Amino acid sequence: MTVALTIAFKDLRTEWRSRELWPALAQFSVLAILIANFAFDVDRAGAAQIAPGVLWLALVFAAVTGLGRAFAAEKEQGTLEAMLLTPAGASGIFLGKALAGLALLVACEAVLVPGLAIFFGVPLSFYLVAAVFLATIGMAALGCLFAALAAQTRARELLLPVLALPLWIPLVIAGGRAVQVAMAGGSPGSDQALPRLLAVSILFVVTASLAARFVLDD
Repeated sequence: MTVALTIAFKDLRTEWRSRELWPALAQFSVLAILIANFAFDVDRAGAAQIAPGVLWLALVFAAVTGLGRAFAAEKEQGTLEAMLLTPAGASGIFLGKALAGLALLVACEAVLVPGLAIFFGVPLSFYLVAAVFLATIGMAALGCLFAALAAQTRARELLLPVLALPLWIPLVIAGGRAVQVAMAGGSPGSDQALPRLLAVSILFVVTASLAARFVLDD
């Protein structure tokens, strides 16, 4: 965990200094909400049905864009091999990258979720935030694994969505149901949405951590 936190802080510090990715993702989130707000002419009752789709579409595309840069800098500068030669271990490097990607997505959600509440008039609740956060954990873990795999190819911008999007479907389905129930004023715990999200996220984190050693060594 020390190695993972060190790598995560290094990536976040680099992003804070450059300010290249997060402002673009935040701007994309705001534009997605504005376009959806003016494109769909719905009343307040119908907003609870439209808002979850807008949330997950914007979040998935932001995740593909943000996580696609997880290993790009190391690959372009040739520092990934040097990191693997240290005693840190591939699993620690992967977890650090996943934590940095998770922090980046959470920062994006900090703009996206309140924006939905403002423009669509949907209520914010602990269950909504918990559902989005649990799904983000699984997306970050699996996305960083495929980003490491795609970083070794020329068409990494195209390969990452092809690999990640099909396996994100369980998170999007369970998360979409949980968010829809939460925005309608109910509790996602009533239909076991949160336990499903927790189980799938744990499965993705454990599987990706075990597979990271083989992906990074190649």
